[in-house]
Amino acid sequence: MISGRPSRRPFLLLPGNEALLSRGRELFNRRNFFEAHEVWEKAWLVETGVKRRMLQGLIQIAAALLKAGRSEHPGGCLRLLDAGIEKIEDRADPASGLALEPFLASLRSLRPSVVAWAEGTSPAPSAETFPRLEVEGQA
Repeated sequence: MISGRPSRRPFLLLPGNEALLSRGRELFNRRNFFEAHEVWEKAWLVETGVKRRMLQGLIQIAAALLKAGRSEHPGGCLRLLDAGIEKIEDRADPASGLALEPFLASLRSLRPSVVAWAEGTSPAPSAETFPRLEVEGQA
């Protein structure tokens, strides 16, 4: 790390895990959050370091949006959303191949409606407000 910025070294997942990352992204964007979580978990189980942390963040966000989409467990949704955002912020590097900065911006925009839901002052956020996870350069 130089000057507090993350390294720009290639973000290489273990063999087979790039396909899992991509498949999970496709499922996530189709709003199949449980299935995306399951696919990413396969990669998470064998990865280490920042790659594992980023995958865990994606898994937590998928779980949070699953809860919101089902209007279930608002407090758990908020905790998972915050934990996932924190983990992805640590790995917001274009070398991952994912457009993480716009994804994070969308999650931060969604957060106030999750907070209001968790406080009981509004219903669960609408699935139309849930972000998509794009590939860098295609967002």
